[in-house]
Amino acid sequence: MTINKELRNNIITAVVMAALTASGFLGKDYFDEKNRQKQYIGELHKQLYDKSAVELERINLAYSELQSQLGKGYALTTYELKPSYTNLQESLESYQKYTRELERFGNSGQVQVAKNLSDWIVGLYAEFNLQYKMAEQVQRRAHELLLIENPKSGMFKFVNEALDSELEELVQNENRIYYEVTWYKKPVINGLEQYLNYQFRSAIGLDATQDMVQAINDLPELSKRKPESEYQKKKLSFMFAEGRAFQAPTLEFKGDDNFFKQKNEVLKGQTKIKFLALVLENDKELQVVLKKRKSSGHANG
Repeated sequence: MTINKELRNNIITAVVMAALTASGFLGKDYFDEKNRQKQYIGELHKQLYDKSAVELERINLAYSELQSQLGKGYALTTYELKPSYTNLQESLESYQKYTRELERFGNSGQVQVAKNLSDWIVGLYAEFNLQYKMAEQVQRRAHELLLIENPKSGMFKFVNEALDSELEELVQNENRIYYEVTWYKKPVINGLEQYLNYQFRSAIGLDATQDMVQAINDLPELSKRKPESEYQKKKLSFMFAEGRAFQAPTLEFKGDDNFFKQKNEVLKGQTKIKFLALVLENDKELQVVLKKRKSSGHANG
């Protein structure tokens, strides 16, 4: 009696499977280990997802603080900006540390989106960093002006004009940043944040939410620059800054030019006084110098 080829192959397969099972290769322990690995990876992705949420929330809060300041005030000094600016700086450093951890344990999709998101957050921080540095320069110039004894001297005139010019540039740049981050950079960051959330949800077996899908689909359009959201330098920069939270970046004031110019000059003068006052208030050495100068003047008088 002959055994056909198919039956013979089935017998061989059964014998091999029995041998492997007996030796433990395909036994219960093997499948248990596979399940444990799958469970571990799922738990790891969930932990990375939770960490991502914490890190991004910290960045969002720091950004919101700064943006709120730019919406409520203008020509901000470092004394006003420092707490919120430092929070953004520290939250960025923390997020970059997190992305390095993600590179070790995340999948390629998560890492790629997180790095792209990190680049945009760095760009956001760079805008505020530039503004902070410009405020420092204006404060140095204010300090320099306060040290000049003779207000009728050529040096006083030179430094005073330099201070006026740097204040103008400070406010123009602050106006630009307000719209750059609010209308362009932050919406893209929000979309990338949702895209990263999707990467994690996919890894742990969760579907994307409708809001998530919409945010991801909007990303290509959000990342395009639009003329109507681009700020151009204004002739009345201080007057514009005073109400920028309620204005489009393309707004141009129409009406009595003389009235507008006068109001702009008044606001600029108030801003200069604020910088001079805060520099003096926060510089103890300068206070000592001016106090000695005042005492010396009284003695000579």
